[in-house]
Amino acid sequence: AKSSKRRQTNNTTGSSAKKQLQQTLAHANAQSNPLAALPSAFLSVNITAGSDDADDAPSKKNGTIHYYKSPLPESILQQCLDLFERNMGEMYKKSEWGLDMEEKRGELLHEDARFLIIILEDDIADNDAADADDNETATAAAAADSSSDDIIKNTISPKQPQPEVIGFAHFRYEQDEDSPSSTPLSPITYLYELQISLTSNGLGKTLMTLIELLSLQLFMNKVILTVFKCNTGAMKFYLDKLKGYDVDECSPSNFEGGDDVEYEILSKRIGHKRV
Repeated sequence: AKSSKRRQTNNTTGSSAKKQLQQTLAHANAQSNPLAALPSAFLSVNITAGSDDADDAPSKKNGTIHYYKSPLPESILQQCLDLFERNMGEMYKKSEWGLDMEEKRGELLHEDARFLIIILEDDIADNDAADADDNETATAAAAADSSSDDIIKNTISPKQPQPEVIGFAHFRYEQDEDSPSSTPLSPITYLYELQISLTSNGLGKTLMTLIELLSLQLFMNKVILTVFKCNTGAMKFYLDKLKGYDVDECSPSNFEGGDDVEYEILSKRIGHKRV
């Protein structure tokens, strides 16, 4: 009778934990813009881009970080795919996985995909001033030899800047299905991609800080990610430059024969031990 009652209690506890896990993930995935509550300074980055001309000083621009739920606008989606292929294409081609851009597109279009995307912003004030000068010049020239209808046709409309993606993170809020059986099922943030086009600007660290902050606010237990062993720059970034990341207990290298696997699974515990 005692053992039967114990099994019943354990089943009830497990059912309750699973329900709470589902509620936690549903709440996280329902967020439309969790960045909205953050100060704007948290979402602004200063960027120094080098010049190919040795006589030119590096240009300084600003970028802003935006939160997106899948599906991304097509122009942004394509830029993310292009950035991934530039950064990771050769590594994937040499790996046993191979490079499949259609598969990667499918990953980014997954309904649970969430994104932090850094959009480059030119000096808007300078651009607006230049556009205004262009408009005045065009209007004056048209007025000299055209009718009022021609003036309207020949007036130059202000340029509409196209968003330029210079970095993005693709992540999802998921159940940690790879936890050992002794570990309660827990909600985690799985980082699928972190891709940056301009290095030495702290963009990757900024995105990771925000991902960890969101994970903490939304009661995720860990941030988990996969890194090719041959990607020494990424391994150094996560294990040395960031704080708290280590080889996860479910990484292949922790098991017999795992040393031959091409990747490691890294993780950082965020602070919530249970769902």
